[in-house]
Amino acid sequence: MSWKPLGSVLPESLEAARLDLHWATQLVSAAGTSLLEPTADFSHTNLAWDKSLGVLAGRPVGGSALRSALVFEGLELAVLDGDRERASLALAGRTVGEALEWLSGAIDADVPLLLPTHDMPDHPVKSGAVFTDAHVDGRRELAAWFADATALVHAVVDGDPLASPVRSWPHHFDVASLMTFDPDEDPEEARSIGVGFSPGDEKYNAPYLYVTLWPYPHEDDLPDLEDMVCWNTEAWTGAVLMADVILSMPHDEQQERSLRALRSAVQMSRGLLGV
Repeated sequence: MSWKPLGSVLPESLEAARLDLHWATQLVSAAGTSLLEPTADFSHTNLAWDKSLGVLAGRPVGGSALRSALVFEGLELAVLDGDRERASLALAGRTVGEALEWLSGAIDADVPLLLPTHDMPDHPVKSGAVFTDAHVDGRRELAAWFADATALVHAVVDGDPLASPVRSWPHHFDVASLMTFDPDEDPEEARSIGVGFSPGDEKYNAPYLYVTLWPYPHEDDLPDLEDMVCWNTEAWTGAVLMADVILSMPHDEQQERSLRALRSAVQMSRGLLGV
């Protein structure tokens, strides 16, 4: 498992780049959202980090099984034919509508492409403005975070028959896998543990790794975690490992210590859930 250097841009300075990419990701998701059979869990809309190409790619669509994808650093919308780039479009200077029209033609869609439907943070492109080529350093840094974090999540869940595939979800722009321990129970009652990564959100304006558990235990029942990990108990309950904590470690220890922290949090969560 390779580990890309992190920290060329301070974590708290990544918000603008993150919002650009979050909105651009909706374009990637539009192919699966519009052309695949809808699923109850909305997995037809999700994406995955392609570690060989270094892009965030959607699901194969159409008879040719083409994939839409996003190149973070160049802010480029691409169409992939297997592991080969078939076409690409620089988003700078283009609106969401123009990009959707291009993508529709590039993947030979037989119906108009629509963005996934969910709440999104404010951004100029929401009102018809064009994407810009600003924040290239931040986009490059977030590509490194996505690559490293996705590899960590895989290392935690791969081989676990209860874990879902590691996917990126366009709503929260996160990467996650969910271990479900009571598959025959109502989803609201079934015990589960999620392992994932967020590039930042309304609560934490910086990247972080997390382990969540459901049902949420009472705050008084939460055990002490390792010094570098803390519990989040507002809106959701889970262990959080923040970017600045990871960057405070020596580079050659970041991967191993982050993985150890995630595995430890999963083990504690199993104990809390009794699984």
